[in-house]
Amino acid sequence: MPFDLEKLLSPKSVAIVGASPRKGAAATRIMSNLKALGFGGQVYPINPRYDEIEGERCYKCFGELPATPDAAFIAIAAESTVAVIEEAGRSGVRAAIVNASGFADSGPDGEALQRRLADAARASGMAVCGPNNMGFINLHDRICMWTAGRLPRLKAGPAAVISQSGSVAIAISQDTRDIGLAYVITAGNEAVCTAADYLCAVIRDDRVRVVMMFLETIRDPHAFADAALEAAERGKGIVVLKVGRTEGGRAAVSAHTGALSGEDEVYDAFFRCYGIRRAGDIDEMVETAILLSAYPRPPRTRRSIVVTVSGGEAALVNDIGADVGLDFAELAPATLAALKPAFPSFSRPRNPVDAWGLGWDAERFKQIFAALASEPSAGVIAFAVDAPRGNGADGHVATDMANICIEAALTHDKRIVFLNNAAPGDVNEDVRRMLEPHGIPYLLGMRPSLAAMANWLNLAPPARTVLAEAAPLPPLRELDEIGRISLLSSAGVPFVRCAVARDADEAARIAETFGFPVVLKGVSANLPHKTELGLVKLGIADARGARSAYEELRSVLLRQAAGDPRAAIFVQPMIEDGVQLLLGVRNDPQFGSITVVGLGGTLVEMMKEASLRIGPVDAAAAAEMLDETEAAALIAGARGRGPFDREAAIAAIVALSRFAHAAQALIAAVEINPLIVRRKGQGAVGVDLVLEPI
Repeated sequence: MPFDLEKLLSPKSVAIVGASPRKGAAATRIMSNLKALGFGGQVYPINPRYDEIEGERCYKCFGELPATPDAAFIAIAAESTVAVIEEAGRSGVRAAIVNASGFADSGPDGEALQRRLADAARASGMAVCGPNNMGFINLHDRICMWTAGRLPRLKAGPAAVISQSGSVAIAISQDTRDIGLAYVITAGNEAVCTAADYLCAVIRDDRVRVVMMFLETIRDPHAFADAALEAAERGKGIVVLKVGRTEGGRAAVSAHTGALSGEDEVYDAFFRCYGIRRAGDIDEMVETAILLSAYPRPPRTRRSIVVTVSGGEAALVNDIGADVGLDFAELAPATLAALKPAFPSFSRPRNPVDAWGLGWDAERFKQIFAALASEPSAGVIAFAVDAPRGNGADGHVATDMANICIEAALTHDKRIVFLNNAAPGDVNEDVRRMLEPHGIPYLLGMRPSLAAMANWLNLAPPARTVLAEAAPLPPLRELDEIGRISLLSSAGVPFVRCAVARDADEAARIAETFGFPVVLKGVSANLPHKTELGLVKLGIADARGARSAYEELRSVLLRQAAGDPRAAIFVQPMIEDGVQLLLGVRNDPQFGSITVVGLGGTLVEMMKEASLRIGPVDAAAAAEMLDETEAAALIAGARGRGPFDREAAIAAIVALSRFAHAAQALIAAVEINPLIVRRKGQGAVGVDLVLEPI
């Protein structure tokens, strides 16, 4: 981090540029909010138009100040800001908040002004928050550089908020769920300091346990990834609400890999890679943060048991849990046997568990809880209750449940979670007061709560990948198709045999050597999509067919690939039986290498589905990727075909991912479509390659 964010986020003294006695002015609100939160440091109003403001001396410029402030809040028009930043820098100020809009948010002229602002700040090593933002609140240190006219009820706690939206920051700062906030930071246009910088700063604060982030983009993915890895090492959770599920932002890749790895899919892969939970809305983000604050690390066993007192709600839990990816434990025979005495004879307990039975009975529930707490396949027991504020509905049921869980805390290793099925009634304060001293989280709303549990349980921890240094590559643009295939083969990516035919007779001779049927292809670096251009001839059964196919392909190449001296016609053995996969890697200048796996051949056009990871991937990740696509079922065997060589497919994914990751500086994208996965034990072979050098 090149800037001093401690002076920005924890200043001991501040200057307010543009200070004014006018009610409602941004600078006036800053001064008022600093006082309201109890800031104990020195505040220096700066405005050449006034000698004093509200009884305090007002200074004309930074040069008049009796001491150099740690930070400055710049509350003046955009066009005057750069000069003030330069003056502050000359005076030794190393942190500033720029409130004004009219920079990159306002068009080309504003973008140029923002570049000047950034240059001025960097010239003096100044950390700048904004422009076009509301500032920040640091609750623990009683610092409120915040332009909102009215402060919410604020309680210091373990959660930091970093938002690229001021409105979302205001909404979360209300802290209606009483999680307790450490920081609320609005990033604005991020001319100098980015969300990654703020993330790095707050996770190093021992008072922070969890970070909520509202993001429209990540401007510095490398720094963001480093901060996320550090957060994981410190045992601190990050939950992100990333908006803008657009089709933009992809690399200029003509292969299918580019179409399958759109911007949002890349963000998903990025968050997964670095152990970041992604929420679907604000409620889910907040509930996930509450859960992560209570339980920073998930249990070793990731399956859940959910207990209700309603058959209908148990069914709803089951439906929503399936939607959000919550893995329900299948109750063992011993657990079912232990449950049986607590249920009517006609009842068949299952997970989610309806614990009502013949009516609520706390003693019977003790039996139920004891049985479930012994279930070996579950790490979490969640209690879905109807206990709104005011003790209505089933408040007494939730109270009994809480008592029994607390009394039995030393008898089991399960993580306990409470959740209210309906959000509008808020949580029951009596139940909350019981649970809070024991660190048991109490979530709100069935869907956001179950989604929060899935976020918590499903994500693997991040891992730093260390690879051996790759061998130097030859100039890729100088390699013909055979040379590129040989290069991939030497990296461990299997390819079918291939030979260049220079005339029709040679095509027939090569085909006879390989054995019929064969495939002929016209190839050119300028023509990645061969099939659409009529450059692929399949199932050629004899020498006459090989000669005829050669002449047809030659004619097409003369029309389509004119000027490409390396255009050629290949002969390959025909691989008929197998599952066709697409394997690709897109090397993104911001996010690094992105590995893509999906069904290949013509199926890629129809399915339009794929699994993505930030590369390089290992065998475990490659297996997960296969399992996330329709290819997994086909490889396992279906309708009398298969099983096919899953291990060979996994090895090919790993080899391609590692090769492309090592060659990020040279390759924009590489794609094998299809890789044909043959019958179990027979391996897998790539039959077509697209490689796009940078």
